[in-house]
Amino acid sequence: MIKTKICKGDKVAIIKGEGSNMIDAATQKPQLCTVIKVDRIKGTVLLDVPNSKKRGEKQTPVRGVEQWKTARYNQKTGEAGGLKIMKRPIHVSNVKVVEKGPPHEHSAK
Repeated sequence: MIKTKICKGDKVAIIKGEGSNMIDAATQKPQLCTVIKVDRIKGTVLLDVPNSKKRGEKQTPVRGVEQWKTARYNQKTGEAGGLKIMKRPIHVSNVKVVEKGPPHEHSAK
């Protein structure tokens, strides 16, 4: 179990690995990603990367954070097959918290 201060909803910047090459063109700073899920047992986080796709361009996955995955047609849900972009977990030590997310309220039982 890894102790970390990263929580769901935080804005983080990738500081190590292939995803650290993402730089915002307007501000020349690292692009901010939102944390979707934190796995404290494995020490990994799933990130939601902002899409920088322009109109008419084919979407490509961000190396190190997303990858292509082939999917078959699902008859039950009617979901189409083909290539889909899937999220990959990244280790907690490779991200840095830039902005904390909204506080979570815990209900007393």
